[in-house]
Amino acid sequence: MPDKGHLILTAIGPDHVGLVQKISEFIVHRGANIEDSKMAVFCGEFAVIVLISGDGGNLVKIGRDYRELETETGLAISIKTPATRSPPESFLPYKLTATCMDHPGIVYRISGVLSSMGVNIESMETKTYSAPVSGTPIFQLEASLAVPTKTNINRLRECFSEIQHEENIDIDLAAVTS
Repeated sequence: MPDKGHLILTAIGPDHVGLVQKISEFIVHRGANIEDSKMAVFCGEFAVIVLISGDGGNLVKIGRDYRELETETGLAISIKTPATRSPPESFLPYKLTATCMDHPGIVYRISGVLSSMGVNIESMETKTYSAPVSGTPIFQLEASLAVPTKTNINRLRECFSEIQHEENIDIDLAAVTS
């Protein structure tokens, strides 16, 4: 059995019905598989990132033919071979949630703390919505984190406590248990 390789496909463009079907059809008809993906629509624009796996020959077909998919869908598409990763250091999975009245700089402050402590953000989603009674814009952030085992969790919590008081943000940091 051939070694499995990977490609990352990213695409963005005007949203319309059938884009996911066309992208997945393109991939499967070239003998490859979607392993992981994230998709969203923002202000009428569709955005997707897809991890594709398959044998080398099939991945070459995708790299060769993706312009056909661009023409068919109207999306701007990019293909990239992921870099070889060094073995990850030992880490613990954590989930971070933050909620507050929306204002600029929330992601910047939280990501700054994480970066300074060597914590990797493995996935993050943010959204704003209106509070039920007042209509006040509320910001919510959810992130999956890889916290190195050498990181002092109490110090991380202290840093978040400072931001909570300065920015009036509710922040919860919890270990993920299987």
